[in-house]
Amino acid sequence: MIIYRDCDRIDLEWLQQINFRQPYTLCRSLAVFLSSADPVKLAFTGHRLQCDYDSDIAYEDKIQQLSAVSRYVFSIESELHYYHWDIWKRSHRDNVYYVLPGTVNDSPIRFNIMFWGDWYKTTSWVYKELPNKLAKITPYTVKPKSFDALLGKSKPHRDFVYQLVVENHLQDQFIIPYGDRWQGNEFNVGNYYIWETGVTVLDHPATTVSRARYHHIETSLSRIIPIQVYNDTAYSIVAETGDDNSISFYTEKTAKPMIARRLFVAFTGYRFLENLRAQGFQTFNGIIDESYDLIKDNHKRFAAAFEQVKYLCSQPQLEIFEKIQPIVEHNYQHIMNTVWTTQAAKQIESML
Repeated sequence: MIIYRDCDRIDLEWLQQINFRQPYTLCRSLAVFLSSADPVKLAFTGHRLQCDYDSDIAYEDKIQQLSAVSRYVFSIESELHYYHWDIWKRSHRDNVYYVLPGTVNDSPIRFNIMFWGDWYKTTSWVYKELPNKLAKITPYTVKPKSFDALLGKSKPHRDFVYQLVVENHLQDQFIIPYGDRWQGNEFNVGNYYIWETGVTVLDHPATTVSRARYHHIETSLSRIIPIQVYNDTAYSIVAETGDDNSISFYTEKTAKPMIARRLFVAFTGYRFLENLRAQGFQTFNGIIDESYDLIKDNHKRFAAAFEQVKYLCSQPQLEIFEKIQPIVEHNYQHIMNTVWTTQAAKQIESML
């Protein structure tokens, strides 16, 4: 058996976790792999993630060439945006499988998707390294405000949240820094980012994905939980990276409230909560009305979700905390104790 891979991260993070049950040869050269006479070929590409070899060939062309000679091709990605999905639709073959930090909706290709909680892994790792920081979060004490809405870079679904907060005169119930936009090629977080103590930014100009030193570890700035903000607010708004209804992409924006044992209301794409539950998490239907998740029209979905925000602002926090405690404790244990790459690697192994 011969195995092609085009980035070192696949060697380090994936191949060592898969029992291939027979000897194999590793190959870095696409040309050598394509011309090999070995009867069993497997291909792993991180081309859109981190490609160390054969980076001069377009992703679509590489997938087509690999799928033509391989038993299986596994495309491992740590991002999931609509333009990725659009490329996959054009280049898809039945023996190509996508290992993604999310899923896609309403497409036959969804059966070729394996979930990989990459952002869950990298965000939870910070707090496995810093349990003393996690212990400072007080999830079940009454807070002076109802919601945090740390919206980040301006996008239409985040604009919608901000406008609804203002229109409903709920600013005093929110911590909602928002409004900065790109200036030339820079997006400076300093004007809206609420800084945790112990953070040193290592990249300049600073953006939310900048490398940072947080106490003794190095991570991305966006993965650092805003402990003081969480201790001043009862619940979270999750306004994920995008709001496209074709995909559900799960990043640190979803991971952080689950690690901090918080109820959240999601302003993102259609079926986001349904797909989250498929990963083994629980959500809050019955405590709030989560039928908004199945509304396809974005504005109607966001409006329905905001009705739940208004409802929570009107309820005694202690009563809500008592109801959500089993759910948030389950989510905390699930995100912190699941070995996310191993879980996805075992799915690959089961196919082989």
